[in-house]
Formats: sequence, structure tokens, C-alpha cells
Amino acid sequence: MEFHSTAMDTGFSAPVAEKACPFSAQAYASDCESSQGSSHSSTPSPVTESSSSPLQPSSANASSERTCPATFTQEIDPVLLKHSLEDRVAYLTDFLNFTSHDAEAITKLAPAVNDIIPGLVDDMYAKLFEFDITKKVFMTRNQGFDGPLPTRLEDLTLDSAQIVFRKVFMRAWARRVLTADYSNGKTWAYMDKVGIMHTGVSPFKHQRTMGIAPLNVPYRDCALTLGLVQMILQNAILTLPEDTASMQEKLDAVAAITKVIWIQNDLFSRHYIDE
Repeated sequence: MEFHSTAMDTGFSAPVAEKACPFSAQAYASDCESSQGSSHSSTPSPVTESSSSPLQPSSANASSERTCPATFTQEIDPVLLKHSLEDRVAYLTDFLNFTSHDAEAITKLAPAVNDIIPGLVDDMYAKLFEFDITKKVFMTRNQGFDGPLPTRLEDLTLDSAQIVFRKVFMRAWARRVLTADYSNGKTWAYMDKVGIMHTGVSPFKHQRTMGIAPLNVPYRDCALTLGLVQMILQNAILTLPEDTASMQEKLDAVAAITKVIWIQNDLFSRHYIDE
């Protein structure tokens, strides 16, 4: 799967610092010089609000002054955003400016943060057990689990077989966030399936064939859980010793993790919210 975005066309080859004008800067410089006089600077100036198009000034100013566009507006098809994962990820990564610099920042600190993952998962499930509405989710048999289930909510503990089973999946997801190849479309396809599988619809053919019930978790609780995970990961990164990572490296990694979590959040919400 290939994603077609500024940030992903080259496999996140370089951060995108600024949008480039889609029109020829040289042509505009010449055009401006000819209309404004050779004594004026050829540096393009922003389009005024009264301009009727990027290429033509408004009729009121046409005879006196020409302006050159400094930026451009991308055209985004909302239908494609809704139905095409490629276009959605292209939009998300472009909007958040998620680039190779972000991917490298995560990868660089991943080994130092990896050891906190078991504790992160334990803390996450402990939080989910603090509320009956989030704990009740695990009274239903989850994907791939064929062990015993308690019949009463009070009998469900953090050491119950299904919770131990779920923790394995959660640890795998957290490690993938830290080690994924974000230039590979399969990474985003995996994260999208993570979103689908919490809606009560299985994205995996073999599970549907075997009649394995997927999770059915309200989006509200998925979003809150991602927020908790983000806070724990950020804290783990920021408290790394200086001999492990400089403050700039930690800040870069926190920013990058934040972008990934928000992208994952969108890849949940798109399956719950009809927009």
C-alpha cells in the first residue's frame, strides 16, 4: 500500500517546513517585475483578500498593481477522506507535519522507553478497572480468547485469564508505536484495524470465519485510554536521564509520539463517527 502525501511520497525523506507555491516562482517574479516596474523587488508578496484568484488580481486593482501568491490552499476531497485510508493518512500526516524527523525521533529513544511498556499496560488496565463501564467490556469474550470468563463483575480481576490475554495485545501495540516503519503503509493499515476491531466489527477474515467476537468499546473510552497512554509515554520520555537523551531529543520524541497518538485516535474515530 502506498500513501500519496507530501510527507510520505519519499518515505518521510525530509521534514516539510513550508508549503511551496504550486505556481512557478520565476514566472511570477517576471510577471511582477513587468507590471510593477523593474525598480520593485521581485520577491512575491501575499495575495490580497480582494483578489479574485491566485492568478488574477481583482478588477479594482488590475490596472494599478499585480500581486504574487506566497502560499496555496490544498484541495481535499471529503469523500476520499471518508472512504480511502490512503487519502486519510496522507491528510493526517500532512496536517500534523509528521515527517521522517518525527519517525527518527521515536526510533532513537525507543530502546530507552521500551522497558516501561509492561508497567504502562498494567497502569492502563488498573485505570480501566476503576470504573464499572470500562471494566464491563472485559466480561465479554474477546477476539482469539478461549479461556474461562467470570460470570460476575466483581470476580473479574487484573490477573484474570482474559485480562492477561489482552495485555499481550496491548504490549504489542505499544511496542509497534515505538518501533514501526512509518514510511510503510502497512503500519497505518495495522493502526486502522486496531480502530475497527474495537467497534464490534472484526477487520480480520479468519476471525469472522471462526465466529470470534471482536471488542465493542465506546469511542469515548478508546479516546480516554489513548490520552492516558500518551501521558505515560510522554512522562517516560521526559524523565530519561540526560546521558541517555538530550532535552531537545526528548522534546522531539514527545512531539512525535503526540502526533502518532492523535493519528491513531483519528483511526479509531473514523469508524465511529460518520464524517
